[in-house]
Amino acid sequence: MTSIQTATIFPRLALVAGVLAITGCLNVQGDLGVFTEGDSSGAAGTEGTSTTTSGGADPTVVPTTAADSEESPGELQCPEDLPHLDPMWSLPISLDLEVNFLSSSFAMLSDGRIAIGGGRFGNPEGINSGVMWVDWHGEPTNWSFGPDDHPGYFPVGLRRAADDSLVLLGFDIQDGQHVMRITRVPADGSPATVVDADLGHLAWPSDFELLGDSMVIIGRGIEEEEPLALWVARVDLATGALAWEFNPPSVYPLDGMRVAVGPNGEILAAHGAAGDQDEFKVWRLGDDGSVLWTADLLDPPVRSNQLIDLVITPGEQAVAIVQHFSPAEVTAHAIGLADGEAGWQTQVAIEDASGSPAFGRALVDPDGLSLPIGRGPTPYFSEASADPLTASLVRLGFDGAILEDTPLTLPGVTAGSRRLTPARGKCGDLLLLHSNSNDQTRLHLWSFAP
Repeated sequence: MTSIQTATIFPRLALVAGVLAITGCLNVQGDLGVFTEGDSSGAAGTEGTSTTTSGGADPTVVPTTAADSEESPGELQCPEDLPHLDPMWSLPISLDLEVNFLSSSFAMLSDGRIAIGGGRFGNPEGINSGVMWVDWHGEPTNWSFGPDDHPGYFPVGLRRAADDSLVLLGFDIQDGQHVMRITRVPADGSPATVVDADLGHLAWPSDFELLGDSMVIIGRGIEEEEPLALWVARVDLATGALAWEFNPPSVYPLDGMRVAVGPNGEILAAHGAAGDQDEFKVWRLGDDGSVLWTADLLDPPVRSNQLIDLVITPGEQAVAIVQHFSPAEVTAHAIGLADGEAGWQTQVAIEDASGSPAFGRALVDPDGLSLPIGRGPTPYFSEASADPLTASLVRLGFDGAILEDTPLTLPGVTAGSRRLTPARGKCGDLLLLHSNSNDQTRLHLWSFAP
């Protein structure tokens, strides 16, 4: 059975008119920095799991805000006087690891509900993609899955669509064939839908983003086709049909593959990894997959590094965030959207007496980037656990200036992955997810005051 622990609500939150409230609501709308890796709730596909919540709540009930609930009258109210980045609530998540798992991607819907990408084992075709639901104030509720007669596969990630639905790209290998499916979970609670994705030559998906009614995906070809090939593809969300695919010239793509899309339909693809094979290239693609420009950001002398995230920001620019190794360092690199010209570079964090830093995903806010940095006392390498784990939030202006570097308290977690995933909550709060596919015993979700 699935067990999800109840959130710890910190003392500055109070009950108003029978509901959890914090005063002074912000009207936060739209997609607030969702990264990684789904959709909304619904009762479909909840069989086979159980969710433990406070008050004995029915786990199949779609959560509502206070304003929508007849049983809990009142308005969703947000903090006015909490110190910046003070913990608001803390949710430890305990799963039956033989039944369910979570990914490191999540999203907030416009009504404040939080969806974490994941899935369950044991269906006839193996793994079924799904979404775990958490209310805006840290109360876990239920799960939604793809249909049992046509389930999704192990999710690469979750993204929020413009209509508030959640989209997961699932992947599996069956009889030597690489198969992929798109699971879409509607926000209104209606059943999730699944379509097969025709991704042509792409065999190992690494990252994807949504663009209108389509999905742009980056990954690599199968091992038998040496040398390994990098592929970018675009598929239709409703049918999974392939619109186009592009094979950029690349050097041994294994890690550091990212795509980004902009508000005006801009498409960027990148491969950044240095070690035995060195490459840091960004391609801007047209709506039909044609190459508009290619940028090479590899700076000598080269040392081992990996592209971790690529985002498009206001001001006609993109920002690539890179993890360096030995010594550990996180750097940000600006790229002009018009011509791919390299812009500013900023050292976000570097190994020092406070520990060895690592970075997970970036959050694009209206006034800058929010970059959660995890640190540990031992040298960093990919997915290495830190014990003890410490964290801070670095705010980076769109001009490359560091606006703040504020330590974060992580209630309930003393050790674990240094790669943390951020999003914005209904009240403008910073949501932070601690999840590592190699260690599902330390799953945690926090909310920090704006």
